[in-house]
Amino acid sequence: MEVEVKLRLKDSTAHQKLSNILSPYHKQTLFQENIFFDDKDSKLSSNAAVLRLRFYNLNSHCILSLKAKPTISDGISRVQELEEPVPLATATESVAKPQLLGQIDSKIMKMVKQEYGAGDEFVCLGGFKNVRAVYEWKGLKLELDETIYGFGTSYEIECESLEPERDRKLIEGLLEENGIEYDYSDVSKFAVFRSGKLPGWVKNL
Repeated sequence: MEVEVKLRLKDSTAHQKLSNILSPYHKQTLFQENIFFDDKDSKLSSNAAVLRLRFYNLNSHCILSLKAKPTISDGISRVQELEEPVPLATATESVAKPQLLGQIDSKIMKMVKQEYGAGDEFVCLGGFKNVRAVYEWKGLKLELDETIYGFGTSYEIECESLEPERDRKLIEGLLEENGIEYDYSDVSKFAVFRSGKLPGWVKNL
């Protein structure tokens, strides 16, 4: 089970301000491209499961993941997740020819077929790009995201956590002390992508 704190930032100004504040704690910046798939009968989507290929740093390597049974409430996301590395050439070819996914010998693809009843015909749903700056701050690994969809850009700070309520309070304190407007994320990036529009800014705190 992956548990994360997810807080949405109001705009690019808030993102830049937080980036400046955290700059002494910067460890790396990752350039990610996320491409999603389902079988032709939408067996995964209908069961709240997400199959993704994530390409890193201009195609240096690729990770296949399956996320299932997601919940998100008060800025805390919980989801079952499995990940496996996939040969870059295989992943790249699968984007152009999604049916090749069904031929990948992996635990994830076996689960997709056995637990979700997916067939051998897969379709590419498209995807989005993400620039992720990673920081180590007060014992936490913070991930500051700039997510670029075909219909706009959103900004978010995330933190994988074993004590999400405590860590959310720490991150909120950082944002509030520096006058950075934020809200609790209430949908996943994938859900935003599928909706075709950015969430409205109606602060729920």
